[in-house]
Amino acid sequence: MSRGRPGMAKAKAGSPARAKQAGEPCWHAIEAAQALAALDTQLAGLSEEEAAARLERYGHNRLPERTRQGPLRIFARQFLSPLIYLLLVAGALSLVIGDRLDALFIFGVLLLNAAIGAFQEIKADASARALRSLVPHSARLRRAGAAREIAAEQIVPGDIVELESGMAVTADLRLVEASGLEVDESTFTGEALPVAKRAGDVLDPASAVAERVNMVHAGTYVLRGRGTGLAVRTGGRTELGRIDLSLAEARASGGAVPLVERMRVLARQIAIATLALILVISGLLAIEGQGWREIVLLAIALAVAAIPEGMPVAVTVALAAAARRMARRNVIIRALPAVEGLGACTLIASDKTGTLTANRLTVERAVLADGAEIARGEWLDDQPLLRAGQREALAALAEAAALCNEAQFQDEQQGAAGDAVDLALIDFARESGCDVAALLAGERLFRVPYEPALRYAAVEAERAQQRWLFVKGAPEAVLPMCRDERSEGPAPEALAETMAGGGYRVLALARVRIGPGEKRLRERFSGMEFLGFVGLADPLRHGVVEAVAECRAAGVAVAMVTGDHPATALAIARRLGMDVGSDRVVTGRELADMADRGAAIADKRIFARIDPAQKLEVVQVFRSQGHVVAVTGDGVNDGPALHAANIGIAMGRGGTDVARGAADLVLADDNFATIVAGIEEGRVVLANIRKIVMFMLSTGAAEILMFLVALALALPMPLTAVQLLWLNLVTNGVLDVTLGFGTGDGNELRRPPVRGLARLIDRATLILMLPGAVLMTGIAVWVLHDRLASGMAIAEARNHVLVLVVTFQVAFLLSIRNLEVPFWRWHPPENNWMFLGMAAAIALQAAAMSVPLLRDLLGTGPVEPGFAWLCGASALAVLLATEAAKTYRVHQQRSSDARRKG
Repeated sequence: MSRGRPGMAKAKAGSPARAKQAGEPCWHAIEAAQALAALDTQLAGLSEEEAAARLERYGHNRLPERTRQGPLRIFARQFLSPLIYLLLVAGALSLVIGDRLDALFIFGVLLLNAAIGAFQEIKADASARALRSLVPHSARLRRAGAAREIAAEQIVPGDIVELESGMAVTADLRLVEASGLEVDESTFTGEALPVAKRAGDVLDPASAVAERVNMVHAGTYVLRGRGTGLAVRTGGRTELGRIDLSLAEARASGGAVPLVERMRVLARQIAIATLALILVISGLLAIEGQGWREIVLLAIALAVAAIPEGMPVAVTVALAAAARRMARRNVIIRALPAVEGLGACTLIASDKTGTLTANRLTVERAVLADGAEIARGEWLDDQPLLRAGQREALAALAEAAALCNEAQFQDEQQGAAGDAVDLALIDFARESGCDVAALLAGERLFRVPYEPALRYAAVEAERAQQRWLFVKGAPEAVLPMCRDERSEGPAPEALAETMAGGGYRVLALARVRIGPGEKRLRERFSGMEFLGFVGLADPLRHGVVEAVAECRAAGVAVAMVTGDHPATALAIARRLGMDVGSDRVVTGRELADMADRGAAIADKRIFARIDPAQKLEVVQVFRSQGHVVAVTGDGVNDGPALHAANIGIAMGRGGTDVARGAADLVLADDNFATIVAGIEEGRVVLANIRKIVMFMLSTGAAEILMFLVALALALPMPLTAVQLLWLNLVTNGVLDVTLGFGTGDGNELRRPPVRGLARLIDRATLILMLPGAVLMTGIAVWVLHDRLASGMAIAEARNHVLVLVVTFQVAFLLSIRNLEVPFWRWHPPENNWMFLGMAAAIALQAAAMSVPLLRDLLGTGPVEPGFAWLCGASALAVLLATEAAKTYRVHQQRSSDARRKG
């Protein structure tokens, strides 16, 4: 009994992908005649009047349209943040007190950040349109006994639809007749092989979509044969429509990209801390009798100092730089935050077909009649690896594979055209040295086409003035036709079973010579010469075994989620080097029968015969257990899971538009191994963003502490709001942006992933931030006090503090550009953009002190030459304090690692 999705009686409550329409039969579990009776129709089809009435009742055969947000609403949504609220209030207060310049700066910053955010978010939602494109525009059906072409959207339940080779399926159909019908269902099930359909079967109600051989579904394609089907579901009620609904729900409740969640938590923490600080300080000043204007000015300055206005721009630049690096490594980014998310992932739930494997059948193994087993590399190798006699036996096997073949040879450039199995056999014959063009061009004297009921195909052809009958097919169909010439060694049946257990699709080939005057009768299918077996498989992609090993070394688990058979999935997993046994394999039906699916999913790594709703559930369970989940896929069935994952990864070449539209990343080369490169780049960008956050929060903390200490000492505000904006957006902005161009230390894949979603700032980061911030505060307040005590005007004293803070920023950047190596040690590959940024920040501050417009705007001016020595000495002190903290942090980390390994 096949395994798969749960029965309708046990369907998960509320799951749109499993829910059955009230009162609707389980179509694959009843006879075709019963299905016709249930829909009150006949093979002649509906009358036009009845079809019109049903169209009114059921609606058009198309997926429901969904409204999309316009660009203005997306732009407005960028202001939904606690930090933005604080800055909006600060800008409004600036207008109230008549400080229009400060208000202009604040509102300008908000508009810039909103424009950047909206630009990243406004993307075409291609997944829904791609799903709709899978439903063809016309179909052939019977109405009132006459065959006719109608628009696909006019199909209603009860229509009789005719199918033939090359047609796309227009609705979910219960087959009534089928003759050699084979359908490509790879976009639903992930299986590369065509599915043979049989109208007469009555199946278990719990049969998965991949096992419903008496049904065909909207969005699939007829590869060969003919059939007639009864339309049982149309529009949003089809399997395709249910996937579309799951996709919409996954989109609404999809997993947050780790960076987005981290930034959201950090923004909330900063906003709460800033608001609390402003309220406390304002209350104290009001108690002391300070005027409301002074309180408002201080509140505005504290808000501007605490909020890292330039952070969105700096983070966006870091992500964009990483996206360019990833593109050079075949990882195309659709959503910038996903750049970092891939580096944070702790588990990859990967599709099998087209992702881990090449989605292309290939003859990987041959077993000759004497039991000799030959791997593909042996007949491909130029060196004579085969023993005496084996090459001739292999050539005979390959010749039979080419002759007993329904592929059509086109020309030398285009080669042959046919189904996946026949093309794989043609490639095998060519690789073994056969003249395939000549073999395919020869006359076939007699044919028995492959039929699912026969399970074999045969052809009579003339070779070297002799007539031969060649047969290929399932071992259980072909072996009884052969004479037993075995004297020793394992039985052919045992060899075939061993190959099948290894994950191969096994075909047996045989031949018999037809003597002069012998008739071409089916009685000749006996006493044949057994030539051997060929084992077909979807080969692993190049480098994928190494990639799985690298994921394991990087602390990233790999799970396989597929619609394929569990034995095939387990065989592929073992070839991949995944450390799994049969106890870690679970099927869709087994999952449905489990009371505690969450616990079962947590322990498994291979999920076979899984339908789209179950794949979505697997992803959601892994996320609920604290995993940052990346999902790979290429089919329609992968869309909901791709949306629900923290990071969705689609295939660029072989993937469907639905998968690409639902994904955050697209692999240009369709290779799982490319994900490892993406993980490395993701970890690089996470380190860069943490440096940016550390730099901005450290300098922001120093500015706030300056205000608090100055207030405690009854000193005026060290800097104005405009000067703070200049620091945070211009000099500071030039410096922090360059942190985003770091290319990593080279050991990113030897570190465990960062599991905590909100841990951009942790204890180790605070150790690096605080010493420099405290030292900056002390020196800046001392300079302010000293200059005021010497009789200097407040504006001029603030000018000195501004220059001093810029030098602090440069010194702190020089230290944290690498969090493990001392600043004086060159560490290739070095981020040379950072040194350019330091020079630019100093040049901008020099311009602020000399250009008249900037001087008037910022209240700045030149400083005495001797002050440069004080700035240099103070910057060196900050640098050494940060380096001391860095050394302590590295020592603590190494001690922690040693304890963990011990």
